[in-house]
Amino acid sequence: MTHAFGRAVQAKNKSLRPCLLAVLLLSLLMECGRAWLSLLPQRSRIPREVNKEGSQIAVSAHAGRRAALGASVALGWWGMLSPESAVHASGGSTAGKYSTIPSAKRRFYGRVRQGIYQFLSMEKPVSNGVFDDPSIEQFYAKTIVLQKGGEKIAGCMFAECITKEKRTSRWNDFRVAADLLGSGFRYDASDVNDRLPQVKLIRAFAKKVDKLKGAIEEGDQAKAQQLFTAAKQDLNRYTGMVELQPLSSEDYTHEWDTRAVLMCQGDFCV
Repeated sequence: MTHAFGRAVQAKNKSLRPCLLAVLLLSLLMECGRAWLSLLPQRSRIPREVNKEGSQIAVSAHAGRRAALGASVALGWWGMLSPESAVHASGGSTAGKYSTIPSAKRRFYGRVRQGIYQFLSMEKPVSNGVFDDPSIEQFYAKTIVLQKGGEKIAGCMFAECITKEKRTSRWNDFRVAADLLGSGFRYDASDVNDRLPQVKLIRAFAKKVDKLKGAIEEGDQAKAQQLFTAAKQDLNRYTGMVELQPLSSEDYTHEWDTRAVLMCQGDFCV
C-alpha cells in the first residue's frame, strides 16, 4: 500500500510540472519586459518649467498631482455615497480653479464691459435724435479687425496663400461675448444654455438693439428712444446675473481692455 501511495504522489508531481514551468516562463518574460522598458528613453510628464528647478521640486510637483487625482477620486466616491452632502459642499460651479464661471469672467468680462460702455454712450444722441453721432457709428460699424489681410499663411500649399481681412462691429462682438458669459454661469452640469435666465435675457436685449438700429436708420426718434430704454432695463438686470456692476457704476465711464485674461501652466492655458 505504501508503494501505491508513493506512485500516486509521483504521478501527481509529474502532472504539476508543466504548470510550474509555465509560471516560471511567464515570470521570466515579465522580468525581461521590465528590463527592456527600462532601457528605453522615457519622456517626463512633468512640465518643463518644473524640470528646470531641480529633481526634488519636480518629484514633489508630480506627487502633488497624483495626490490631487487621488483626492478627486475619493471625492467622487463620497459624492456617490452621499449626493446631498456633496452638492452642498461643492460650492457650485464657482468652486475650483478651472470651473466655468471664473473662466468665463476672465475671457469675456473685458469685451462685455467695453460693449456696455459703448452702448451707454449712445443714450444721449438717441434721446436727442442725433443719429449721425460718432458713438452710434462706432457701435454698429465694422471697426474691429479680426484678421489682417495681405499676409502670407505659414505652411500654405494652395494657390491662395494670402489672408483676407475680417472685420466685425462692437455690437456683434458685445452680443457674442455677453451670450458666452451668460452661458458660463452654470451651477450644474445638466443646465442647458438656452434655458438659462441670463442667456434668455441677453438675447431679448439683443433683439431690441437690432430693432434700435433699424429705428435709427429710419430716423424714427420716438421708436428709437423706446427701444433704447427697454434694452437698457434688460441690460441692467443682466449685469446682476453675471456678477457685473450695475449700469450706474463708474465701471462704464471709460474704455476697457478686451483681451482675455489667461491662466497658464506650461503650454496649457485656460
